[in-house]
Amino acid sequence: MTPPFDFHTHRLDAPAGAAIISMPREWLLRPHSIELRPGCLYSAGIHPWWTASSTAGLMLSQLPQLLALPQVVAVGECGIDPLRGASLDEQQQLLHSQLLLANQFGLPVTLHVVRRFDIILHLHKHLAPHTTWTVHGFRGGAPLARQLTAAGLHLSFGPQRRAEAWHATPPHMRHEETDEDPAKSI
Repeated sequence: MTPPFDFHTHRLDAPAGAAIISMPREWLLRPHSIELRPGCLYSAGIHPWWTASSTAGLMLSQLPQLLALPQVVAVGECGIDPLRGASLDEQQQLLHSQLLLANQFGLPVTLHVVRRFDIILHLHKHLAPHTTWTVHGFRGGAPLARQLTAAGLHLSFGPQRRAEAWHATPPHMRHEETDEDPAKSI
């Protein structure tokens, strides 16, 4: 049996065509020096944890160069995390800029959201995107899953999913992911 498509991983060695690989921070800092593997799919974005860095502006200025690459199929992982990163205001500004780039390039968005789904729902309503936004690593309950999908957001579930949220999400709006990051297992 073929494993499901991995919607979101940090494993740079993921098999070609089997996953969307989230680009590491170093690639956003030096986009001219990366070599994408043939047949692999990637996402590029400024993770909320990276927003407190003095290089956040540099990453944002270089992001369009990466989004123009044909193998980059999504913007992200970007989002809001009040527990880590820059202030909430700074995170919202960087997220807003990335969401505008997603619309400009016609790319879907992969979102990292901790506790602040209200901000995401407000932005989604205000920006009325033409592409799909997906909350990755969704661990919320069924009521939140229903609220987000009713607003048009997709959900991606990792191994720690709640069964009731998985079943409350329409099949065409749910994805599977590993969110594997070899650096975290060292």
